Amino acid sequence: MEVKGTGLVSLRAYIKEYHAQDYQTWLNALPKSAKNVFANVITTSGWFSIDEVYYQALKVTAELFYEGNQKQAAYQVGLFSANFDLKGVYKVFLMIATPVALMKASKRIIAMYYRPVDVKIDEVQKNSLVLSSTLLHRESEMIDYLNIAWCVRALELANCKNVDYKKVDPIYEDMFSVQLSWS
Repeated sequence: MEVKGTGLVSLRAYIKEYHAQDYQTWLNALPKSAKNVFANVITTSGWFSIDEVYYQALKVTAELFYEGNQKQAAYQVGLFSANFDLKGVYKVFLMIATPVALMKASKRIIAMYYRPVDVKIDEVQKNSLVLSSTLLHRESEMIDYLNIAWCVRALELANCKNVDYKKVDPIYEDMFSVQLSWS
């Protein structure tokens, strides 16, 4: 599994914005392969190992800033990432898209960040749907929660109110499923 460089740029921007005084501590705590990537210019169009780079950096983020709570760390990074990513041309889309159209577009956006990945939308209702995505890391749900938070924040940016999520039993093998709802 791989993550595109834009995801790494967003994570580094999160650390620099919310934990600037501890950025060097964070960088030094990374395993060598991840540190080599984050300490240099990250090619946004490049692809990097989810396990060796992204997961390890998120894990250190959880350990240093969230008392080891990987779910909370990933969720906060995901919220930031949506704010970071959904600007410019996407901002106009957020203002005109319906929530369902936005989540259907998120299928393509998630696929632009990770490979190989499959995303499906099911059980579409007026104010909810179920999003299923390939499990991106076998040992941790952390990256799943990052993507859930990204979707939650995208819906909020599209002026949805009371956005909520609930992990549900997976609909598809080797995927996680989450029900997103809003008013």
